[in-house]
Amino acid sequence: MLKNWVTNLAVYGLAAAIIWYLARDIPLSQLWHNLQLARLWIFIPACLGSFVIWFVGETFLFACLFSFFHQRTSFREMIAPNAAQYFLQLINLAAAGAALVLFLHRRKAAPWLTATVTMLFQSFIDFQVLMVLALLGAICQPHSMLGAKWPYAAGALAVAWTIVWFWHRGRPRWRPLRWLYDRPSMASFRQASAFEYMLLAAIRTPIFAGQGLMLFFQMLAFGIHAPFRTVMGYTPAVLLFGGLPITPVGLGPLQAVLLAGFHDFASKANLLAMALSISMMNILFRVPMGLGSAGSFAREVVETQQDEAAEPDEEQSERRAWG
Repeated sequence: MLKNWVTNLAVYGLAAAIIWYLARDIPLSQLWHNLQLARLWIFIPACLGSFVIWFVGETFLFACLFSFFHQRTSFREMIAPNAAQYFLQLINLAAAGAALVLFLHRRKAAPWLTATVTMLFQSFIDFQVLMVLALLGAICQPHSMLGAKWPYAAGALAVAWTIVWFWHRGRPRWRPLRWLYDRPSMASFRQASAFEYMLLAAIRTPIFAGQGLMLFFQMLAFGIHAPFRTVMGYTPAVLLFGGLPITPVGLGPLQAVLLAGFHDFASKANLLAMALSISMMNILFRVPMGLGSAGSFAREVVETQQDEAAEPDEEQSERRAWG
């Protein structure tokens, strides 16, 4: 418990430090003034829409992902564990990251490492979707800040597709690569077909695009009139850096990436007021998710994290194999 408290204080302290650095030259009176200028009738529905797109989209996404590589999982079955994950992002980042892994282990009989790699597989697809969207944004705005960075996105995408090729070409001849290919925990990478890649990417893409649309209206609510094409083009960077799992709900990194990307369209105080308001709404929407069955599952996750239960022999063997 002490370790969890120290960790939580550290991550919130990091978020506070980033925000303090960004706001160090902005008078509090100016920040408060900008907060009061927000048109709530636009901002609140936009924040709610963003949250609903995330939650409903990801619940469906994870149901498909787990059905492909483990056991059949329904949308309704995924609601409680996904809600628990969202709630835990406020109080315990480590437990939040383990929530869906625990679901796979307890409810779908997946070994710990196999479940973890399945979640990494989805992150791998998410990364490719973001790089494709970043390239499309660079093509649409070749003279923008991101337009000049297109070689980085193209290079990252080339590396990712090389990894996809490795898993689809069959069992390697070189012994070290064959050892990696044969790991039981790498089942999702080994079994995934083009259909699974395309369907999971097709589900994730509108989730990401929806965030760009809602961000446009969130900015509009604060009187920030950035072109729609610019907002959509910069959305991959916002999602990539604002979603870093180092602070609760991206608090700190989200403010930094929004200030860096849209400084040409509004004052620093106005951008920071908007960015902080987005994070505060994300926190408020997550608090009720700690109730009911989602709250029970969240407590189960925390208890499991605290209690180191004995692992099956095959799980110990797999861990030893990984070194």
